[in-house]
Amino acid sequence: MLRAHYVFPCFLAGILSFAQTPRPAYSDPAAPPFIVRLQRNRSDKSVCAIVRGDGLFHVESETANHFDVSEGTLDDPELANIKAALSNKEIVALSQQQIPSPLLITNRDEFFISILRSPLTQNLTFTDRESRQPFDDFINPLVHWLDALQHHRHTSLGEFEGRNNCMPQKKLEFSPRRTAPPPSAAPSEPGKSDLPTDVSGRVPATSQRDAFLMRWQFNHISRGAVADTCIVVYLSGRYRLEKSTQGHNEKLKFRAFEDVLDTPDLEQLEALLNDSALKSSTHHNLPGGKIFQEGELTTLTVSRGGLIQQLSFASYFGVPGWVSNVSAGTDPEERIVTPLRKWLRNHVEAKKAPALQNSVLTHCVPQRQETHP
Repeated sequence: MLRAHYVFPCFLAGILSFAQTPRPAYSDPAAPPFIVRLQRNRSDKSVCAIVRGDGLFHVESETANHFDVSEGTLDDPELANIKAALSNKEIVALSQQQIPSPLLITNRDEFFISILRSPLTQNLTFTDRESRQPFDDFINPLVHWLDALQHHRHTSLGEFEGRNNCMPQKKLEFSPRRTAPPPSAAPSEPGKSDLPTDVSGRVPATSQRDAFLMRWQFNHISRGAVADTCIVVYLSGRYRLEKSTQGHNEKLKFRAFEDVLDTPDLEQLEALLNDSALKSSTHHNLPGGKIFQEGELTTLTVSRGGLIQQLSFASYFGVPGWVSNVSAGTDPEERIVTPLRKWLRNHVEAKKAPALQNSVLTHCVPQRQETHP
């Protein structure tokens, strides 16, 4: 049975939200809302911490049967040390794309870093210990600092009094009530995104005027190993193909290929993407929390005139004798993308293009069109 955690790569960075908690009376109102937020999730414990620009810190730690919330203040040398660590030129230059992302995680040890680099926030995610290893020289001090902060002198708060997931505070501001929404916008429902969507809930594309045509990802999971194939195709016909594999307790291996579709092939691809059944579909089916021995997961993203259509399909098979813990099922809607899957296999994957040398794994995240002349 697949005991290791399969990683669904995340391609859209979330926006750091703000909690609205009372600000201590002794805080400096001119200080930045935070300078760094750290979080570490392991199988037995989760810890997060946030530090304000004036040295105030907030820590939350959680185990299976206990939750602690504490707050305190760093002295000037301590604050200077953490600021120096955050200003390290190597961590400043580090981007998420440089961090290896495994397909399988055997031992859970996630580490998240958010650093305020006004006016933007640098967000870095390390999915396991192996992904941090190449950067130990400048990331390990932050890991150790998070551990030490839990033992710093502090004031303990009640869980319900102080719990806020270590999110930065936000000053409440009120604006005059509108008597009617502006002509170009409708009022948002609570909890809904203000981004415009069409009737199927598709999210608008970026302002790059549909820099890409489609992104496809297919994963086959079997006996503790994952084989991942992703393809991104641009409007010009240029494409990138990546093939990754990872077995239990093995390192990730991958190869990348780039080429250009000729005009007839590109027209065939566009025709498949414009099939009425596929074009109108809003199907989403990923087996979150399921335990299975073998499965096939497919995600498809299509750029459609300023909007992004996102679809997902899954078929997975359980282990006999584990009826109470194992789910199994075939996705009947997968037939919608079967012709596209066959076409991509025959017209893109079957090409004998040489693998790129010294390439970086991108998970086929669409890049700016300017980088693909």
